[in-house]
Amino acid sequence: MEPTQWTLSETFQFPAEYGKAVSAQEVNVTAGYTEQETEDAVRLSGVYLVKANVTFDGEGQEKDSLSEAVLIDDVDVEEQTGYFEYAVPLLVDFPSSGGNFEAKVIDATASATDDGGLVVMWTVEAFQKEIQQPAATAAVEEATVESQDTAVAYQEIPTAEQSETAEAAEQVAHYTDDDSSSSARFTAIDSVSDNEMVGFFSNLEDDVTVTTFRLNDVFVE
Repeated sequence: MEPTQWTLSETFQFPAEYGKAVSAQEVNVTAGYTEQETEDAVRLSGVYLVKANVTFDGEGQEKDSLSEAVLIDDVDVEEQTGYFEYAVPLLVDFPSSGGNFEAKVIDATASATDDGGLVVMWTVEAFQKEIQQPAATAAVEEATVESQDTAVAYQEIPTAEQSETAEAAEQVAHYTDDDSSSSARFTAIDSVSDNEMVGFFSNLEDDVTVTTFRLNDVFVE
């Protein structure tokens, strides 16, 4: 919804003994409200709090009730300058469109009337705020995406260390196969029975001498 503005005014009257209001300083109007959704609209309900310092002429005047003027009895007056506050009801309905509205007073002025009263005018602007994602949640989601991308890159591109590890594993497997074959040959020799070995030595010629050597002393290619 596009921002919308409206202007309000209120006329105030003060006790006659203070005289007529001639000017006002430090006029301040603020909007305080709560938001409530109904079936057909979004309603803001609360108050406009009017605060102002008023200067009086100090000449007493006869009591005369001004039409449509709000009488302010509680005025803190010192040396012809008085301070007052007053709450004006706030009630605004907007078309139902999701809520989350904000209303604030963007301008406030005051002027004295010919009959000694004071008119305060203020302009209000209201707009619908956008719902933004919290920064912490956005940062967590971004970090998660970066972690997933890093994991995929790590899986697809092997490092130099991974390549060296794979090559070493292949060499170990090759040596293991060779050792297995050698172990098989030694096992086959060890399986020859003692009787066959004795028969082999018995069939040797008389000029053949059998000498026992430790295996560690014999060089084998």
